[in-house]
Amino acid sequence: LDGFSTGLSKADELVCAEVALRLHKPKATIMMCIKATLKICEWALSSGQNLDFVFKDIGVLVCRGSHVVMRFFEDLVREVAQSQRLAEGLLQV
Repeated sequence: LDGFSTGLSKADELVCAEVALRLHKPKATIMMCIKATLKICEWALSSGQNLDFVFKDIGVLVCRGSHVVMRFFEDLVREVAQSQRLAEGLLQV
């Protein structure tokens, strides 16, 4: 994994700080976990490995060779559709 860039921006570091506060973990630990995850993903994608990355309550990012698809969980899709209908109803008033 040497040679891969996993630099975090200042905004990313602020998010890490907030996550660290909420989880009561050191910011360095949170950043280390994120950087390690990014290294693994970057390696898998650059070498054509198959990879499934689960986003809790959102869906799964499915990577097969050079093909990448985001599959959303049904509950999220229903929630978004309901929010869309609500927004359309409010705009018609």
